[in-house]
Amino acid sequence: MAARKIDSAKRSQILRAATAVFSAREFHTVPVDDIATAAGVGKGTLYLYFPPKEQLFYATIIEALDELLGELAKATDGRRGEEALRAFTRCLVDFFWQRRALAVLMHRYEHKQREPEGEAWRQRRGRMVDLARHLLQPEARAAGFDATDTTLAAEMWLAMIRAALLNQRERDDPERIVKLIVELFLHGVHRPPVAARRPGRARPAVAGGTR
Repeated sequence: MAARKIDSAKRSQILRAATAVFSAREFHTVPVDDIATAAGVGKGTLYLYFPPKEQLFYATIIEALDELLGELAKATDGRRGEEALRAFTRCLVDFFWQRRALAVLMHRYEHKQREPEGEAWRQRRGRMVDLARHLLQPEARAAGFDATDTTLAAEMWLAMIRAALLNQRERDDPERIVKLIVELFLHGVHRPPVAARRPGRARPAVAGGTR
């Protein structure tokens, strides 16, 4: 019997549904039937594309990271200094702004990177950190940072972006968030960034303050 042809559109449909379901509930409480229902496919069809539930879970992460890494490389190509930082930050924010369920999913299950099945996830995240570190290297070298310091700075930068994404509100302006992240990363909170000021407010908003 000839193997059934894989429909890329249906595969993407299943991955989107799985992302939404896994981000809303704990992994071990999610039956495959619920994912199939959310995707609008039969259970047999879901198993055709992703036999074990674990494979489906990791596929949602890996496919998104592959797409994101390609976009990050394109967005930062040929850019240096603060321009590169803004391009990297804007790309990440734009990617996840309409994919909040994916951001929540990756944050909630970050510990799964340490499992044997999480190796592909670890590798891709490592590539993201390497790119961030590469963009920071000229300024870091000039400031006397060593490789460990630059890696830590890259992780701190990514953590700021993640915090902004996980705490986004519908009325937030993504471009304002990008400016705020870069200003805070480069200058800290001792000099309130202009980007944080909102019309009608006497004082600038500070990240982590009362909403």
